[in-house]
Amino acid sequence: MINSYFNSGTNTATIEHNFTGRKPSKTQIMAKIKPAIKSGARSISIIWGENWLELDHLGGHLGSWAGAGWIRDISGDDIAQLLNEQEKRG
Repeated sequence: MINSYFNSGTNTATIEHNFTGRKPSKTQIMAKIKPAIKSGARSISIIWGENWLELDHLGGHLGSWAGAGWIRDISGDDIAQLLNEQEKRG
């Protein structure tokens, strides 16, 4: 299930994706995150049962993603660092 929210006051989108069934892989998680970012999301939640990842874009400059939480051996911070590296490379 995917829920999307748009805050017109801050001009930001929030995407929430709930995985069901087996734990998602890093590839599956990234497959949900990338289109969300392209659509303008600045806050992304990935949820699997009681496990979760949160990603937030903290500013207007490149490399400003921050992450928290865990699903399997995948941390929100690791995903944020990957996104920051990808942004810097262009």
